[in-house]
Amino acid sequence: MSTGLHLFLAGVAILFQHVQAADILVATSTYSSVWMDVAKIAEALASRGHVVTVLAPASQKSDLMRKLPTLLYETFGDPERPPLMKEFTTTVPQNMAFSSPGVLDQIDLGRTLASAMLDFSNEMLSDSQLLTKLKNSHYDVVLTYAMTSCGPLVAQYLDLPLVCTTRSMPSGQDVRATGVPYPLAYVPTVGSGLSDRMTFLQRVKNVLVYFAFSTAGQLVFDKGYDDLAKRTIGDKFTMSAALARTDVWLYQSDVMFDFPKPMMPNMVSIAGHMAEDVKPLSEEMEKFVQSSGDDGVVLVTFGSMVATMPAETADMLAAAFARLPQKVVWRYAGTPPPSLGPNTKTMEWVPQNDLLAHPKTKAFVSHCGYNGVAEAMYHGVPLVGMPLFAEQFDNIARMVARGMAVSLDIHTVTSEEVSQAITSVISDPRYKEKTNLISTHLRDQPQSPMERAVWWIEHVIKHGGLPHLKSRAPELPFYQYYLLDVIALIVAVISAVLLSCWKCCSFACRMCKRSMTTTKLKIN
Repeated sequence: MSTGLHLFLAGVAILFQHVQAADILVATSTYSSVWMDVAKIAEALASRGHVVTVLAPASQKSDLMRKLPTLLYETFGDPERPPLMKEFTTTVPQNMAFSSPGVLDQIDLGRTLASAMLDFSNEMLSDSQLLTKLKNSHYDVVLTYAMTSCGPLVAQYLDLPLVCTTRSMPSGQDVRATGVPYPLAYVPTVGSGLSDRMTFLQRVKNVLVYFAFSTAGQLVFDKGYDDLAKRTIGDKFTMSAALARTDVWLYQSDVMFDFPKPMMPNMVSIAGHMAEDVKPLSEEMEKFVQSSGDDGVVLVTFGSMVATMPAETADMLAAAFARLPQKVVWRYAGTPPPSLGPNTKTMEWVPQNDLLAHPKTKAFVSHCGYNGVAEAMYHGVPLVGMPLFAEQFDNIARMVARGMAVSLDIHTVTSEEVSQAITSVISDPRYKEKTNLISTHLRDQPQSPMERAVWWIEHVIKHGGLPHLKSRAPELPFYQYYLLDVIALIVAVISAVLLSCWKCCSFACRMCKRSMTTTKLKIN
């Protein structure tokens, strides 16, 4: 009888878990580092019993199934033709990383990126069979990475709750979609490379960069997606309206990385969600790390998009690393530079998060991509940053402001300066103190970042959306949001009162003058 009761309760528990399971649709670009951020959350949701389906290019399906077997896939596009987004993420960053692009080059990069994103989204939204299948399915929520795909438009088309994860949107779509105030006096614009302590000229730069990016976002990003939606799913669908429907924004930053700024109730920090799972190093790697003794290890990587670099730059870095007493693990896939020292181990791929978590790791030399910076903060490892492009300059500016990093210009730095910077962040106790403080703050939370991300997504699913957390600001016309009508009324009333007073005073003066004239005439 006891066994039967236990079986019954187990069956009820399994049934209850099945009932609670949700169908989650992931609609975002499956290329570049941003996909790893979303995929991590998708895997966590799948591990909790949810059915997670990813919209993916047909040419990429087999690779995704091999790497992420717990997820399901709906495909689109030509299986023999990879999207332009793949070419962009594998060639453009590599070509631009070690050059010194001017303003026109940056504009051209933006156009190329926008074209690649629109091509990816066009293939998705032009697949009528896929859209029909999605329409006839019963998904509970759409998860996307804002800005890199048409995920918000898919959610709007399917009329589903939407969860957007993002690091930052330089063109300000999130600001417009949430209606959150953005005080440019102390909130640096993404792309400005500034901190929250700005001089007058820096504030001028901040304002100009904000309005330049915001205008470009509306003219290029919004218009491009609006035109795409008009061609594929209908006139009533626009990117700005789609983003405004977002129930929860999962920001991969917090006040330890970014600077304090106004937030809406549906803007949630999940900073550090990529840095939690630490695996043991391989036997060979652990042996190399342990051989460093008390000097420890320096980790060097310039990101997943940059596998090699110019021979002169590689040799300069190799000579710098050879001067160090530490062992060096360097993610480098090119021909070993002539100056490579015996203390340096080059690898085509490194377990970055696992090495940063290792107690022997003393410093991290990085291009300052967000994932690497977040992992260094979480594990308390000082940084030597050499940013290459995009938001990496903002990332290192924040780390320098926090006192846990040194910034170098990879285009002009010398071998000696690199070795001195690495030695400085290792030997100067202030850097380690700052990183330990940041790491302590990041870990001292009631929920882990991943638990918080999953909870909020499940919260959206449970309630079918969270409209009560959204501000009405995006719905207001420009003149109402900035109270221009109220200001106009107040100015009009004050003007009318002042005008009336002036008229009354003028009339009184005239009457007095007339009275005095009449009195004088009578006297005469």
